[in-house]
Formats: sequence, C-alpha cells, structure tokens
Amino acid sequence: MKRLIEKIKSISKVQILAVILIVVGVAIMIPKAKGMFDFYKEVRYASENNFAAGNPSPDLLRPWMSIRYIAVAYGVPQEYLFTAAKIQPKKENSMIGINRLNKQMRLPQGEDKRPVLLSTLRDAILTYRANPVATGLIEQQVTDWMTIQYVSNCTGIPQETLFQEIGIPMDGNAFKPLGFLGNEVQYSGGPKALVEAVQKVVDSQGKKP
Repeated sequence: MKRLIEKIKSISKVQILAVILIVVGVAIMIPKAKGMFDFYKEVRYASENNFAAGNPSPDLLRPWMSIRYIAVAYGVPQEYLFTAAKIQPKKENSMIGINRLNKQMRLPQGEDKRPVLLSTLRDAILTYRANPVATGLIEQQVTDWMTIQYVSNCTGIPQETLFQEIGIPMDGNAFKPLGFLGNEVQYSGGPKALVEAVQKVVDSQGKKP
C-alpha cells in the first residue's frame, strides 16, 4: 500500500493533466463518432429508397428515425407530427430516435414489435397528405437540413414561388436538403447564402407559427 501511494505521488502534474485530457477527449469523441455513424445511416437509407424523388412510402418508417428526420423526409411539419403524437415540441424530442422516445413516453410495443409511436406518426403522415396544413415553421427559422418541400408545407408558400425567388430550377430539387442543394447547384455564396435567400422569402410571405 505504501509503495502504491509513493508511485501515485511520483506522478507529475503534467502526466496527470495528460491523462485527464485523454479521458476528456475520448468522452467527446464517442458521441461524435456515434453522430457520424447515425448521419451515414440516415443518408444511406434515404439514398437507397430514393427519398429525393419525394413522397416516400410510410412503410419505410423505421424506429431509429427521429421526428425531425421523418418531418423532412416526408415533408410534414414537425409541429403537425408533435401535435398528432401529443408530444411537447422540444429539440431533444425532435432529435432522438422514435424507439427511445417511445420508451421515454412509456408507450408499449405494437403487435409488429415496433414502437406504438411509429404507428401514430405513420397515421399522421397519411392524414396530413389527405389534408395538408400550413403550421408555420415551429423551428422559427430556415436551416440547412430543411428541403424546399418542407419549407413550403410549413409556411404555405408554393414551391414554385420559392424556387422562382431563389433562382433555382424546381425539377428534382424539392426534396433535397438546402445544405446539399446549395453545393450541388453551386449556389452563389454556398449553402449558407441559399438558406438566407429562402429565409427572406419566408419572412416576407410565409405563415407565422
């Protein structure tokens, strides 16, 4: 025991600091690595199922998806989904997977062994498609993960108007995230400028939340 105490005492402050930094670094990298993996999975799934073509089948919903992912993929305002599922519209509720959110809400699994919440959101998508409602942007501002279709459905501004105002062809671009679209069409000023251009249209013509 005495030798152990002596060894601990012999460790320099620099060594202790180095160990602390390594531990902190690992703690930071783990969630970042998971975030990168989740992002890759989301992008790959969207590509494999051609989400960019628009109006994907509700049968493609998966428990790992978040409400935000579902909202932009299906062009349904987040506020509409939150209301349909009786969920408080908070960022943390928007970003976590439906399977985790289902557990947090203490909801059961359905007969198909999937979260009941997933079925609720599926029904909400079908109801929305039958009777679209412009809720306004619950997010308060346009961001790069949104698509023109999503912005249009939230604000009530026709897609044609949005594309005309930002000067980008409409064909094949409505369901592409603005961050991706800005790079793809080489928009002057990049994705950030494209987001700002869409925001200006929303500020002047869009429905307020």
